[in-house]
Amino acid sequence: MGKWVPILIYLLFLLIPGYSLAKDPPTKIKGDLLEYSAGVYTVRGDVLITQENKRLTASTVILDNNTGNATAEGHVEFTDGDNILSSERLMVNIRTNYARIEQGRIFIKDDNYHIEGDSIERLSEDRFKIKRAAFTTCDGNPPCWGFKGKNLNIHLNHILTAEGVSFTVRGVPILYLPYIALPILQERQTGFLIPRVGYNTGEGFKINNAFFWAISKSQDATIYADYYGKKGWGGGLEHRYILSRDTMGQFNGYYINDIQVDKTRWDLKYNHRQLLSEDLSAKLRVNYLNDKTLYKDISEDIGERLQRTQDSDLYVNKRWDALSMHLWGQYTRNLSGKSEGIFQRLPEAGIRVMDTRIRDLPLYWDLSSSASRWEETHTGLTRLHLAPRISARLFETTGLTFIPEVGTEQTFYFMDGDKNPVRSSLYNLTASVSTKFYRPFAAGSGHVEHFIEPSIRYEYAEGSSEGAPPLLDPVEKNTEKNLLSLSLINRIVSMDSDEAYEPLYLRLTQMYRITSSSILSPPPGFSDLRLETIIRLHKAFSIDTDIGYSYTEATITSAGTDLRLTGGRSYLTFGQRYSEDPSIRFLTASTGIRAYKADALMDFWYDNKDHVMREADYSLKYNFQCWGITLSYRYKPEEEQFNILLTLKGIGSVGGS
Repeated sequence: MGKWVPILIYLLFLLIPGYSLAKDPPTKIKGDLLEYSAGVYTVRGDVLITQENKRLTASTVILDNNTGNATAEGHVEFTDGDNILSSERLMVNIRTNYARIEQGRIFIKDDNYHIEGDSIERLSEDRFKIKRAAFTTCDGNPPCWGFKGKNLNIHLNHILTAEGVSFTVRGVPILYLPYIALPILQERQTGFLIPRVGYNTGEGFKINNAFFWAISKSQDATIYADYYGKKGWGGGLEHRYILSRDTMGQFNGYYINDIQVDKTRWDLKYNHRQLLSEDLSAKLRVNYLNDKTLYKDISEDIGERLQRTQDSDLYVNKRWDALSMHLWGQYTRNLSGKSEGIFQRLPEAGIRVMDTRIRDLPLYWDLSSSASRWEETHTGLTRLHLAPRISARLFETTGLTFIPEVGTEQTFYFMDGDKNPVRSSLYNLTASVSTKFYRPFAAGSGHVEHFIEPSIRYEYAEGSSEGAPPLLDPVEKNTEKNLLSLSLINRIVSMDSDEAYEPLYLRLTQMYRITSSSILSPPPGFSDLRLETIIRLHKAFSIDTDIGYSYTEATITSAGTDLRLTGGRSYLTFGQRYSEDPSIRFLTASTGIRAYKADALMDFWYDNKDHVMREADYSLKYNFQCWGITLSYRYKPEEEQFNILLTLKGIGSVGGS
């Protein structure tokens, strides 16, 4: 039989939140026999209930309209989209929305969750409680790995918790945990993160523990508790927040009682950006180390390890259509030596006028100005800076653009203890001419476009300083110049039917110094010729080069090359850096091969000047359907590091460095 039974629509409210009879889509009931007696509806024999993408099958479905209890028995299976619930017996109360499933199984396609339990209770539309259950993201029986436990609580799209949990491999228990909390289909979820374990020759055996707190949709925090075999215990806090699209920030703090050097060491980082109004914004950055060598010792960020200075500042900016004002205060610490010669900007106020057209003329003017207080260890100064400029845009409609500019930079230094200011003046004259030639060519199903863009630029700057002391040298130095620059760009753009890409970019630049500004400056004549080339042959081959050539020495003064070959399952890159001054010689190489489910990666950095391998990284990744393992080794002359990382799909990673 096949008919509409309106009252049995409630059976599908098992997993349909927030329903209304007037708005719900129709439900269709099919079965071999339909009976009704004293408020009890019974459907027997191959029962099928459907509603949109939901489907319920069973041998028998009984609805008692007197109590609100509905029961489905015999090979019960409920499908909601890609998610499947199956059991021997399902009971739901249409009035309380409570449900109980006997010998049930739940499959959630997102992340491939498989959950089995002997008694599953549905407490609300997205909360379940299971007395004893098994959980995995692996297909197959037995699964490659799984968790078995009791008193499971599941909040769909949030979290899964369980007590007395055993971790099994191929059904064999290998690890016992008194309690677990795992995220279910959500990246941000409160709970303990899986510890990361590793070994480093400089730090010894280490364990990194963390607790993640999802405070709200707009903020979260992570609390760290780490142990280093050679250094002792450390802890930290990271707090992130987003109050609006333009107002956000992040705080990071870390503390370690370093027994290796017998010292407490800590650092603070805080960044905040805020839009106070549509045209008023502020940025705050705070960085502080109580020990300047902390990053070199324990940071895994190469940028931090090489950091030489540390800045903290506050920047406030007010904008109008063609005008902006700013207030800026900056404090700088020298992490590599003493603080002498480091000037602090405390503070600076500035006004900038953007390019503003003068009536209907093709003339524009702009202005940069600032007043600041600079402090150094033994002295200080007040600085006033004014830089007006006038420019023009000529012949733009003819395809030839001529831009002349004239300006000046006037700087006054009021040194502490001196009555008269020191004045630095610089007068600038610049003119540039550029054009562009274009020609298309037919090429197969698409076409090729060739661009040639020549340009010439002349720069002249002359200045004077009325007895400026050497103290100003580390602050700033105005540079006189009288030079001519030539640039030629060649570009080929392929407009294929599938995609557009640029197979060739070539740029030649050359400068000619007409006069020399001082005896310490390079003599008049040609500078090094610079050639920049980028060649792309779709995704299979690319080469980037940057070469400098000296006419006077008749030799290459600098060269950088990066070559990459990419296949379907592999890639190979080579790189080299060469420079005469400063003297640099190093080679890089990396390769990656993917075969079946394994990835092998290797990276090298070789110092060709000192003939030393500065760094070598090796890693092997193997990925199965529901788990993976990564083995890696890093070599540096000062340390070695071994990592083993086990990843469980839908759960996270175990291991670390």
